[in-house]
Amino acid sequence: MANLTPLVRIVDDDPTICDSQSFFLQLAGWQTVTYQDPVTFLERDDWDRPGCIILDVRMPSLSGLEVQQELNKRGVDLPIIFLSAHGDIEMAMNCVEQGAFNFLVKPPIPEKLKDLVEKAIKLNKSQRKIKKETEELQKLFSQLTSTEQMVARQVAKGLTNKMIGEVLDMSERTVQSHRSKVFAKLDVGNAVELFQFLSDMDNSSNL
Repeated sequence: MANLTPLVRIVDDDPTICDSQSFFLQLAGWQTVTYQDPVTFLERDDWDRPGCIILDVRMPSLSGLEVQQELNKRGVDLPIIFLSAHGDIEMAMNCVEQGAFNFLVKPPIPEKLKDLVEKAIKLNKSQRKIKKETEELQKLFSQLTSTEQMVARQVAKGLTNKMIGEVLDMSERTVQSHRSKVFAKLDVGNAVELFQFLSDMDNSSNL
């Protein structure tokens, strides 16, 4: 079974920074792992574990932005907190524009870092929960035949069986049969619940 305990990944070529941040965050109750080489981080980390990444902007082998771009390509959803020197603010802002959670100037204020880590992990866990729920809804919806899916969409609009029959060119009795199957397969009791089911599935897919 996958380890669902949140993990804070610290990626910085400076061992002193890695050790100090890791020590502080462990005192705050978080599990941490440090990487002084971003390439090793990309090769070895377990993306399935929730948490976040504390990522240095400037490193010898790969920049923080290059690491971020690679993570985006792989579809890794872990929030990134960038650390930057004063002269790297513009670069750090570019990272934020690419989807980073936030950035801090080195050396980060410990309490500020702790606060951002807590918020980032909370966000990651929330997003993953929504994703899991969406996948479950999509799995249920995929059990419907293509015709049942079309009927479901029309029922959710509040149309009567007669109106749906006219739209889909089928008899009212056939529509009623499909409607009953839709309700049973999706475990909903009426058109309002069906509307909510489809809204949750469609809206969550766009997050």
